[in-house]
Amino acid sequence: MATPAERFIPAATFAAPRRIHRAEAGGTIACALLMAVSLILYRLNSHVGMTVWPDSTRYMGISPIPYDAPVYHWMLVLPHAWGVPLLTAAFAWGIVTLCANVALVFALVRRASGDWRHAVVGTALVALAPQFVSLHAAVISEPPFITFVLLTLWFALDYFARGMRRDLLLASLMLGMATLTRFTAPPLGAAIVLVILTDARVSLSRRIADSAVLALPGAALFFGWVAVSTLTVGHSIGRELQFYGNMGAAQWWANLKTTAAWILPDAVPLSIRLALLLAVLGFGGWQFLRQLAAWRRARLDLSCELRIAFSLMLGLFFVGYLAFVWLSTALEANLQFVGRYGFPAYVVLVMMVATQASGLGRPSGLRTVWLALAALAALVLLGHTVRTAARTHQMFREGTGFLSRDWRASPTIAAVKALPAKAALYSNGADALALLTDRPAQITPQERLLRTNRPDPDNPPEAQIARMQAQADAGVPVYLVTLDRIDWRFYLASEARLLRELTLVPAGTFADGRIYRVAPGESR
Repeated sequence: MATPAERFIPAATFAAPRRIHRAEAGGTIACALLMAVSLILYRLNSHVGMTVWPDSTRYMGISPIPYDAPVYHWMLVLPHAWGVPLLTAAFAWGIVTLCANVALVFALVRRASGDWRHAVVGTALVALAPQFVSLHAAVISEPPFITFVLLTLWFALDYFARGMRRDLLLASLMLGMATLTRFTAPPLGAAIVLVILTDARVSLSRRIADSAVLALPGAALFFGWVAVSTLTVGHSIGRELQFYGNMGAAQWWANLKTTAAWILPDAVPLSIRLALLLAVLGFGGWQFLRQLAAWRRARLDLSCELRIAFSLMLGLFFVGYLAFVWLSTALEANLQFVGRYGFPAYVVLVMMVATQASGLGRPSGLRTVWLALAALAALVLLGHTVRTAARTHQMFREGTGFLSRDWRASPTIAAVKALPAKAALYSNGADALALLTDRPAQITPQERLLRTNRPDPDNPPEAQIARMQAQADAGVPVYLVTLDRIDWRFYLASEARLLRELTLVPAGTFADGRIYRVAPGESR
């Protein structure tokens, strides 16, 4: 029986909250399903073993080349110091960052857009992307970097919603952690500061003070690490502020195709992929300018303010991030815009467009744009699903990286395990040897440094070769292991040069490599 109050209140008044509750429940269920699918894909893609690339071994601390940004290294080696195997720690962190990233993408887009349906589509476009799946199944720093970026955005939204500096402080600390995970995070701080400075709701003095609250704690965290790391281990960011970049037209063309792969598979003509990508970027830029004008012109309701602030932060970060990465290709030789470097920009672009699209359905003049975006999203999701399924099938059967079935079955690796325990090992694949044989190894003498493409003035190749020979002359068993699968380290001394300048004695020839013993000089 209806209460007295209900007799005088329209039924729709009570039905609306129930509809909202059902809609929110539907969004939560959809997000949970996406997370479950992501976890299944994670398990299938790591069935043979997590993907371990050369950079992975640097974070694991088993490569002769030191790591750069330290947070992911700490995430692996601190549990290892308590007895947890490195790969077990990496697997566990993979689950944590995967769940966090799926949940945060959904929560951020739903909060900024006010529409769980756009949040579901945006999350699916991220979580089902083949790059997202492969990166989270790898021992690499991009997944935690994305997590810290998303946490920074969450606390920044808290600030724009409540105006509390405590939220800015938390955002600053998350930004500092993001920068210590990958050095490409500073453009996010610049993006948030620019949005704060253009916020017409508060006075200029307050905006400047709030910008300092965002910038200073995170900067102190980062530069404090730089100082401590330089004093204790002798290196920090590991890059000089000189222009060593050597990318030519072929490399830039490859970068363009890498970026176009965000939209559709390589089987689709590049012209079509680029046209669709440019259309998405054009829409995002057009909406960004409209929202910037609204942000500066009038006071809006809270939900609209959050949507605009979020969109502006993402748009500025997208441009700044890509500019920062491309600047890195100018500062560092032999650095290309590979897929994993660009993927955070894809995540940002998807969240921005999903949020911007949430306001298009109501004005009749923009309904056509919304429908076009919906059709493109469906097409991209189809392409992601096909590519992810094919890649997952291959990963489940063979794996990839140093833990793939081919590497595990390497006869050269098996022979290295049988070498004397006290032997000094040098190899063009020192990181692979360290991972697969659990034995330390040094990199083959380098003719030039990868990042500068020039000889190391403090450690010329002649000196490196002389030290190898001196070890053998001193009675240390020294072995050179050449792995044919390592074909990308062009900066190392060639096998022919080492045969000329060292007293190498063949110790084994295999289907995928060779092992030489460095004999004392007098026996040559």
